[in-house]
Amino acid sequence: MNQGASRETTSGGITGRFVGRVKEALGDIKGDDQLAREGRLQSEKSKASAEATKAAADADLARREAELKEERTQVEQENAELQADVTERDRAEAADRQRVAEEAKAERQSAEEIAEAEREREHKVAVAEQEERQADAVEREGEARAELLEREAEAEERAEENR
Repeated sequence: MNQGASRETTSGGITGRFVGRVKEALGDIKGDDQLAREGRLQSEKSKASAEATKAAADADLARREAELKEERTQVEQENAELQADVTERDRAEAADRQRVAEEAKAERQSAEEIAEAEREREHKVAVAEQEERQADAVEREGEARAELLEREAEAEERAEENR
């Protein structure tokens, strides 16, 4: 039996199944029930080991697929959050650009109003200066007439005195 125990430790997998079938066939040919039984056990053990390995690989694949699906879901969620952040940032930047444009427009309008008010003030000053010059001219003309009239009156008085 010691010899059989050492033979059971041969390789597993396809080789183990092949060795198990060979042992089983040899046991049947020789009439060695123990060897045939050992061969069947080794074959079944190799088959069970292969099935267990496949089941473990399938389970590992399923676990990895689940992890990948979870990662994909997380990435999609992060992507959606980033997209929302970008969209919000874009909205904020658009609002800032709009505000800056409106401020610039208001400043231009204010500058135009100030310039218009300055032109109007300058026009009023020019009109007032013109009116003042005209008033000065009328006053000088009036003074000149008054002086002329005064000279005429003096001349008439002298003419009457001389008569």
